[in-house]
Amino acid sequence: MLNNLLRSEDIVWVMVRVVATLMATVIATRIFRMTWRRFGRDTIHQKFIKNVLSIIIWLIGLFLALNWLPYFSDAATALLAGSGLVVLTIGLAAQESLGNAFSGLFISMFKPFEVGDRVHLTNANITGFIEDITIRHTVIRTFMNSRIIIPNSVMNKELIENANFCNPRASNFIDVIISYGSNVDIASEIIANVISSHPDFVDPRTPEQMGTAPPVRVFVRALGLYGVELRASMWTATIANNFAACSDVRLGILKEFEAAGIVIASSKIIDSLFQQNK
Repeated sequence: MLNNLLRSEDIVWVMVRVVATLMATVIATRIFRMTWRRFGRDTIHQKFIKNVLSIIIWLIGLFLALNWLPYFSDAATALLAGSGLVVLTIGLAAQESLGNAFSGLFISMFKPFEVGDRVHLTNANITGFIEDITIRHTVIRTFMNSRIIIPNSVMNKELIENANFCNPRASNFIDVIISYGSNVDIASEIIANVISSHPDFVDPRTPEQMGTAPPVRVFVRALGLYGVELRASMWTATIANNFAACSDVRLGILKEFEAAGIVIASSKIIDSLFQQNK
């Protein structure tokens, strides 16, 4: 059979055509990805479509490359003659891959998250940012800048907490415990002023609340064992800058408390214990 193959077509020209077709497929895929990156948007739907179309280009290129081989069309015809059994065999072998592909399609259609969203997978206890989605898996970038590759079928079954879904604004509590001898009104005013004056603070009030409620409310959370527990909320436009903003606010409150003579309860307790042990 090999001799017949060599007589019907020069093997060198066959290999040249196969390699040239594969190289053309690589170039076409790169041009397609560059064009998509230039004109497309960085959304979960478009990323999934881009990866699917890239695979289709590769499949077409691979088929054209194999088509240069002698008797490939005859082999393909014989294969299609038993297509029912072939499809069943391939379906059973690729059941997991097909499940990931369909799950990726559903994720792309219904959009439970977008690229850049901060998500927490409840069952897997994974927190990070959505970075990419392919026909097989979803990529999550963790806070340690590592990547977690999760099959789309697993992602489709997960309980997902999305900090950016519908409303990307984020809030975190600012908790402070002051001594019973400190002025609660002054301490509350300082906390509200420091929070509202921060450049990343976002006013959470509705239009109806603008004339009746202050931008920052400070609550007496409890009259605890160590002092008066105060709580306020720090709102920012996204979760990405909330942690740094809360850190700035806590530092600003500490400095303003020192200037106003407000004593943080824990520091007073530590000082008293230190005096007792002297």
